Parts: sequence; C-alpha cells; structure tokens
Amino acid sequence: MSKNYLLVPFFFTLIIIGLGLSGIGSVVPEMTKQFGVTSAVMGRVFLFHGLGYFISIMIAGFLGDIMQKSFLLRLGLLISALGFAGIASFQGFSPVILSFMAMGIGLGFVDCMVNPILTEIFTKNPGTILNVVHAFYGLGSLSAPRLYVFLSQRQYNWQNFYTVVTVITGVVFILFLFPFLPKSQGKIGFRNILKIFRYRAFWFMGAITMFYSGGVTILNGWLVSYFKEKGLSVPVGAVYLSFFWLGLMVGRFVLSSMVDRIGHLRMIQLNTIGGILFVALTLSLPISANLTPTLLFLTGFMLSTIIPTTLAYAVVNYPETASTASGWVLTNNGIATLFFPWLGGILASFTSFRATLLMVPILLIIMLSFQWLLAGEIKKVQKSQAKTTLSG
Repeated sequence: MSKNYLLVPFFFTLIIIGLGLSGIGSVVPEMTKQFGVTSAVMGRVFLFHGLGYFISIMIAGFLGDIMQKSFLLRLGLLISALGFAGIASFQGFSPVILSFMAMGIGLGFVDCMVNPILTEIFTKNPGTILNVVHAFYGLGSLSAPRLYVFLSQRQYNWQNFYTVVTVITGVVFILFLFPFLPKSQGKIGFRNILKIFRYRAFWFMGAITMFYSGGVTILNGWLVSYFKEKGLSVPVGAVYLSFFWLGLMVGRFVLSSMVDRIGHLRMIQLNTIGGILFVALTLSLPISANLTPTLLFLTGFMLSTIIPTTLAYAVVNYPETASTASGWVLTNNGIATLFFPWLGGILASFTSFRATLLMVPILLIIMLSFQWLLAGEIKKVQKSQAKTTLSG
C-alpha cells in the first residue's frame, strides 16, 4: 500500500516554516515604522529569532537520537503556535522580539525532526522525497509576501498576518496528534553521537549550509527594504520577493527527480553556480517590472535543491545518527539566520541596503568553495576505503 498520503501533514508543516521565516522580510518595514526604530535595532528581530532557532536546532539534533522524534516534532509545533500568537497580540517591542525568539525555538524543533522522520518512513530516494517536501517551504515562503500584501490592501496590519499563521499552525498541530508517526528505534549514547564530529566532511556540510543560509536570509530579510530605498512601494517589493520563493518551490518540484540520479554533490554545485550568476545579475541590472522578478525567479530556481539535498546527503551517510546529522546541518542554518541578517542591518545603517545585498553573491561563492572541499574529502575517503578493501 502506498504511503504517499503520509506526506500531506509534512507539506503543511513546511508551509508553516516558510510563512513564519519568510514573512519577516515583508513585515519589517511596517514594524520599523510602528515602533520608530532604526534598521540596526530592527535587526534584533532576526537576531532573537535566529538565536531561538539556533538553540533549539542544536539541542533537538542530539535529543532526536536518544528520545522519540515524534514527541519533539509535536512540541515544536506547539511552541511555534505560542510564538506566532505572541507576535500577533503583543503591542510592545520587547515582548514581540521575545515572541520571535519563541517562534524560532519552535520552528527549530520542527525543522530538525521533519527530515529524519521522513527518511524513516520513505527509505527509497530520500533526496527526491526531501526535495518534494521542502518545495512546500517554497510555497509557504512564496505565499508569505502575497498574504501580507492581501491583508495590507484590506487595511489589516502586519500582526494580522501572524494571526493567520497561528491558526494554520494550530490546525497542523492537531493533525500530528494522530498516531501515524513511526517510533524511533535503536537509540544510541552521547559518546557514539559525538564520534561523527571527527569527520571533516561533517564540518564541510555545516559550512555549506551556513553560507547558503546567510545569503538567502539576507536576501529575504532586506530585499524589500532595498526596493523601498530605490523608490518602490513595500507591497510591490514584497511581490517581487515572492518570485524568488516561487522559483525555489518550482525548482524543488522540477529538479527533485534528478537529485538521486545526478548525485547529491554534483547537483548542489551546479545549482550554486547558477544561483551566483542570477543573483549577481539581479543586483547589477536596473530594476525592471519584467526583468527583476524573472531574475529573482531564476535565482530561487537554481538555489532550490541545496538545503534538502545537503540534508539528504547527511542523513543517508550517517543513518545511525540521523537526527544529529540533520541537526548539525540545520544548526549552521541557525547560526546564519542568527548572525547574517543582523549584520546586514548594521551594514545598511552605515552604508546602504545595496551594500548589504552585495553580501549575498559573496557568501554563495564561499559556499561553493566548501562544496569543492567536501567533494575532495569524499574522494579521499573513497580511495582510502578502496585501498583497505584491496589489502584485505
């Protein structure tokens, strides 16, 4: 019997993550105006959200290998709902910032547990499955700016956006209360978990995720503000941003069937080169109603497979510690979410949003260098294993 129907709750889960994370970039200009703060101060939204995400991802990875992943997933959804509700209801800047941190904590648990649970349910073609499911993160991210524009045009404010997300998260939490998730087997001790950190390839995978996420979170967080700096309205800038997430979603659907055939590492290398090219063109050419959304779409399309394919590679190659492997990749995502958008806000305060966005291609080039290092390390390991086999 096909188990594909079990993917549906995970689709909605990734939509929530996309709405929660990508909605920040759309609401930041209105938040800045309401609270009367500078871009550097508003950067604390990214800092506190990223701090919560980073802490939970780091903890969840280890916990998932010593306790039930299903419990941690449900806990994450509950905390996320509480964080969204706080953002939607509090009127003071400090409580709102703390609610963003709670949102980050909840989404961190959810993000970390989704990947190993999926690979336990669907053991064949993990790269394909993770890319398809993560395409719905693109759908959520695509929907975030459009939902914000839809609400703002009807005289609703940015907090009403998070009210809608709170309701959706509550519904998904109820779905996951049904007993369809597998029970974790073969739990191992902390000493065995920590052994995987001896491998350089593990560190290279973390660096790939960090610099990818650094580039994408800066693009998502400050692109609308950059367009506003150039004279576009916030709703128009938010719609332009949505084309990046549309490309990300379409790319994961279209390229998912190729990932396991082409090879995980080769796929992310090709996608990175394309992403660098198109984001550089986006920032270099004049803003155009036709060209700019097209280039943002192509940027998202090319960068689409990097996170799910890196996760698939980590989980498949370290199956005994799948949660830790997933957590390690996403911990570096959390570090990037914590640090780079905040740094971008400070840089924009002293220079311009264009200078901030120029960090995006630079970070992607650094990521590409770590992909080459990872490929070289894997070749060394394979040669060493071949020599051992021959001598045996």
